[in-house]
Amino acid sequence: MTLEKARALACVGVFCLAAALGDDARAAEVYPGCAQPGPTGKVWYLDPVNGKTPAAGGTGSQTAPWNSLTGVLSFKFPTGYTRPLLSSVPYFHVVDGKRVYVADQLGSPPVQPGDTIKLMSGNYGDIVIGDYLQQVVNPSFVTVEAAPGQTPVFLTLYIRSTNKWVFDGVKVQSLFGTNNNKQSLVTVGDQGAEHPTSDIILKNLQISTADSTDGWTQEQWVAQGRSGYREYGSPGDGTNGVPYTTCVAITGSHIHNVRIGAVLMGNNSILSHDEIDHFGDDGIDYAASNIAITHNSIHDNFDVGDGNHEDVAQGQNGPLLRGVPYNHFSKILIDSNLAIRQTDPKLAFPTYLQGIDAFDEEWTNVIVTNNVVVTSACWGIFYASVHNGKIINNTVLADGLLTLPGNCKPAVAVGDKTHQGPSSSDVIIRNNIANSLSIYNPDPNMTMDHNICLGINGRCQILTYVDGKPKWGVFKPGMHGDHNIIDGPGATRMFVNFDPAKFVYNLRLRSDARAIGAGNSEGAPPVDITGAPRGTPVDVGAYRYSPDK
Repeated sequence: MTLEKARALACVGVFCLAAALGDDARAAEVYPGCAQPGPTGKVWYLDPVNGKTPAAGGTGSQTAPWNSLTGVLSFKFPTGYTRPLLSSVPYFHVVDGKRVYVADQLGSPPVQPGDTIKLMSGNYGDIVIGDYLQQVVNPSFVTVEAAPGQTPVFLTLYIRSTNKWVFDGVKVQSLFGTNNNKQSLVTVGDQGAEHPTSDIILKNLQISTADSTDGWTQEQWVAQGRSGYREYGSPGDGTNGVPYTTCVAITGSHIHNVRIGAVLMGNNSILSHDEIDHFGDDGIDYAASNIAITHNSIHDNFDVGDGNHEDVAQGQNGPLLRGVPYNHFSKILIDSNLAIRQTDPKLAFPTYLQGIDAFDEEWTNVIVTNNVVVTSACWGIFYASVHNGKIINNTVLADGLLTLPGNCKPAVAVGDKTHQGPSSSDVIIRNNIANSLSIYNPDPNMTMDHNICLGINGRCQILTYVDGKPKWGVFKPGMHGDHNIIDGPGATRMFVNFDPAKFVYNLRLRSDARAIGAGNSEGAPPVDITGAPRGTPVDVGAYRYSPDK
């Protein structure tokens, strides 16, 4: 399949903050309230192949670049660097006859917060910012970016106990265990309340275990496959989640040939306009509050043989303080993501892929809109222990390429309780297209209306509760409940081109699709997955009907 290159989606809403800040500004997509880079200072150059140490004549200029990023940023600077060249980095040196960890006063070393470091092609090794119980505090953003036309490579990138960094255009790649390093390829974290991390912007990264993993066995994946991106925070109090890693954004990046794609366990975070593909465990894991997972392409997962059940985007337990029964996460936006289990005809070890879901913890103010999930699994979208939830205008379909367990079909569903949390309440399931619908509705404020249940073999599964007891129904075409349509003809009569056998999925609506104008405008997102205005009346599913497509 073509992942519908037309899916280069427009930024919509408060989560796209790219205000014009002037010619020298670095506008970035960050969570509302998080810091934006301002005007830049000096520009410095590094070249690991042709550069030199300061002692050998390197000045950091374009004509005399330095040779080590570690020498600029790290506590553990290499030979030829007597101290880190970035002024905000503490290091061991003698003060009053004693060796202590002290940051230089701003203005002493040449590189200052606010400056930009441009990287020439070459391997920079494992890059680490921060040290054990030591903080790097930047009053302005430090930008580390690929110079035009260059491909700098890090083996890993580890950022902790610091603030205000931009990494742009870097390739991060190495096998698990390289240099005895067993962390994720990119890691962002804190060391508790006294050593927090905030305002980290990661843009246009290429993150992978290897460029090609063709021919890898499952055993090789377990032994050598790295996970892609991991953002973690120290435990919160169960209400605020993980408050010591905040304001982290990873955007415009490609994460591929990895185990887990991305993990978000820091508050006020964004994962947006990224592509995650050829992954061996979950595509995305999340366990934090105030997060936005938007406009991503997730496709082609495979089984590495580790027994893990795999998900597009799964709500996880997250760090938990001792004595707290479970975390309560709030303000989750999952919008305009395109998730397709298999698009690569040559994919090794294809397996099922559950969709957007949460089976643990408690979730409040959850918005799941404009997503597409095409898979072989029971759950397309599923939440339990969810309150004030809106699951609106999504498209969830079976690809029919793998046998599903039992008699299940990919469903849009809200259940009762997670493994730890209380019963769900105040949830709307509206304007979705799916092969099955399910809602735990003993609470009077649970609504399931104006959905289309696409028949498989002419029938559709719907689960509701009557007198507190589950009532399954397998229904023939017609109307069910509150304007829910059971559509017998199925996906081939709904979409422009739905052909899983050829891995082709153009899920825009046909001109005769029953979804056109069949939705409820109340609570519907103002735009569709492409960013096009929905108009009135509202169409059902992730795409509005566009006659010119």
